[in-house]
Amino acid sequence: MKQLASSAAVFFLALSANALGQAPSITADGGFAATALTECKTDLRYLNQVTGWQVTWPRQWAGVANRDDGFTEAAVEWQDAPQALDALIGKLRAGIDNDETAPRPVVLRVTQQISDLASDLETMNPRYFSESKNAKPWNGLLSVRVAPMLRMLESFLTEEYLPAAKGTPGLSGIANGEACFRNAVEFWTTLTLTKEEIESIGRRMLDDARTDLAATARLDETADDVMHRLRDAQNADDTTEEELIAISQAALDQAHDTVLGAFLYQPPRRIVVEPMANHLQASAPAGYYRPPQGDGPAGYIINPSRPGERRLMAEVIAFHEGVPGHHLFFDYPRDRESSGFNAGLLEGWAIYAEYVADEMGLYSTTLDRQGMMTKHLWAASRLLVEPGLHLGGWTREDAIGFMLDNTVLSRTEIEIEVDRYIAMPGHSLSYMLGADLILTEREQAREMLGEKFDIKDFHDVVLSPGVRPLPQVRTDVRAWVQRVNE
Repeated sequence: MKQLASSAAVFFLALSANALGQAPSITADGGFAATALTECKTDLRYLNQVTGWQVTWPRQWAGVANRDDGFTEAAVEWQDAPQALDALIGKLRAGIDNDETAPRPVVLRVTQQISDLASDLETMNPRYFSESKNAKPWNGLLSVRVAPMLRMLESFLTEEYLPAAKGTPGLSGIANGEACFRNAVEFWTTLTLTKEEIESIGRRMLDDARTDLAATARLDETADDVMHRLRDAQNADDTTEEELIAISQAALDQAHDTVLGAFLYQPPRRIVVEPMANHLQASAPAGYYRPPQGDGPAGYIINPSRPGERRLMAEVIAFHEGVPGHHLFFDYPRDRESSGFNAGLLEGWAIYAEYVADEMGLYSTTLDRQGMMTKHLWAASRLLVEPGLHLGGWTREDAIGFMLDNTVLSRTEIEIEVDRYIAMPGHSLSYMLGADLILTEREQAREMLGEKFDIKDFHDVVLSPGVRPLPQVRTDVRAWVQRVNE
């Protein structure tokens, strides 16, 4: 199987050991995102509402429930889960003693997820339990041992940890916080940029998205007028969950069938849209990509909650997660396995793919094109919000206010986003920083090659080597330009 990588995106499916066909690692912590914070004195290493154990374990449990056999072996593999949760309580108690507690919004999000997951286990949700006559060991482990431990952890977080949680959202309040943020940015993006450089790119890309949006305006409308109109339309939208899924699936089918217009290869396997697990929806972004498992198709796991709100960006997010975004990247034919990790390329490519989808004429209506542009406002705003939160002394409410002024997202969606930026310093920057590098290199290549420039060959240069640092992408493109010009 190809190497996987995270996303809200690829919404952190790579963090699931089950997705790689490996036995689960029974450690209750913040998951893959904690890797960026290894040297940081913060309990964000253990609590994360996006990549934490309470997100990845249930995905693996669902895989067990869908088996025909092997339940006794699964119960043995997971027998240490209660002890792992008990060990987590010990680590978090130490965090209280050492003044390393996680920010309050993250604690609230994780506690909600744990509570909802405990309810699923107590009611024997068929997502995690099997009706097979051989499933008694597995079902008993979850209901008799794991569920009570989840309630114990929930009580600890609510009664003991939450009162001690940090009220400030950023890393600037912890020891060596500035260096911690800088290292996290480099981990996620493979770029070394100053706060000022990041913010400058953010302001430029915000301005570009506003200009694009203004070009779609009705007579006498400004970009602000369009944003207000779109926000009002979202509030009145009556799209159902079923319709949202159908719109997304239709967009992906159309992209798959026409992808050869801009690429050398078509993904050999299609992608299907599936709803996200209920216990994740309240704190999760719009969706994530799930690679093919066995002979089955790849999946765009969509968050169907608040479907009227999500209608505006339904197509652009489908293209981001599917084709020509993540699914095309991972299913692209290569001479060797793609290995390593770089959100700057993976998420940068998926944002870039949103622009390419527009160039391919994939957006069904002006409304859907405006959804793309407002998504770019959202992604660009992160380049100002994240440095503000972690280095600039912004409060959570400052960040929410900025995004209310500069995006069309609802306050509920913005709160989810801001809390994600708090939990995962540096990650959200990878989207637009990566896209900006790819777009910049493309335009320079087009200028230098003129009529020799071929968009399919350019895409092949970016895609065919697979995952690598963004500076290497730049080197690869420039080497290609030199070869074509020789």
